[in-house]
Amino acid sequence: MSRSHHRLPSQPWLWSRDLAGSLPLFPRAVGSSLAQSLELPGFRRKRLLFGHLDRPGRIHVYSAECRAGERLRVQLLVPMLPSGGSVVPAFALVAQSLPYSADIHQLPLDLPAGYSAVVAPPPGELVMPIRDLLTRAAYYPGPVIDTRTLVGGRCYIIVWSPHNHMGKYALQIGYRWPWSWAYWLQVPLYWWQIRGWFGLSRAAAPLAAAGALVGLGLLVKGVRAWQNSR
Repeated sequence: MSRSHHRLPSQPWLWSRDLAGSLPLFPRAVGSSLAQSLELPGFRRKRLLFGHLDRPGRIHVYSAECRAGERLRVQLLVPMLPSGGSVVPAFALVAQSLPYSADIHQLPLDLPAGYSAVVAPPPGELVMPIRDLLTRAAYYPGPVIDTRTLVGGRCYIIVWSPHNHMGKYALQIGYRWPWSWAYWLQVPLYWWQIRGWFGLSRAAAPLAAAGALVGLGLLVKGVRAWQNSR
C-alpha cells in the first residue's frame, strides 16, 4: 500500500489502549545497514516506532543488545491517515541463532555469518481497523513476530518495501507496560506527538491533560486484570 486513502469503516470500531501504553519514538535518521542501525533502548518495554520510508528502495534498520533467551516481539501497525500516505512494509528480526529462520534471501541486505532471520508473513486484507482510546488515532493491526533469542548479542529489526513503495508505518516493540509515574505524566505530550504524526487535529490540546487521568485509569485496570489472572 502506498499513498493510500482509507475510508472510515461502516462497521463499529474496535478499540485499543496499546498506543496509550507504549512509549512513542519518532526517529529522524535511521541507518540502512546493520553497521549503521539506529540503536534502541531494548526489546522488553513496550515502544512505538513511527517511521517513514521516504524514497523507493529505502531500508530502515534498528538494533538493541539482547540477552540469551530474551523474548523479541514486534508487530506492524498500518496507520489510517486522513490524507493517505501509509505503507505496508515487510519487516524481519535478525539475530544470532534464532530458534527458526526464514529464507535470508528475502532480506534486502546480506547477513554476517552466524546470523539468521525471521521474516514476518505478508499481511492479509486490511479490513478490521482499530481506534486508540486515548489519541483516537486509527490503524490496522499487521503481522507479529514473537520469538526468543538462543544466545546473547545484538538483535536487529529490518524494515523495507519489496515493491519500493513509500509512506509511513509504525512498529510496536516489546511486551511490558510502563509502570513509572514519569511515563503517565507525559501522556499529554505523547497525545500531541502521535496525533501530529497521524495528521489529526490537535485543537483539543487543553483536553489532553485529561489523558493522563485516562492513562492512570488504564494502568489501574491493567494491574487489576493482571492480578486476577494470576
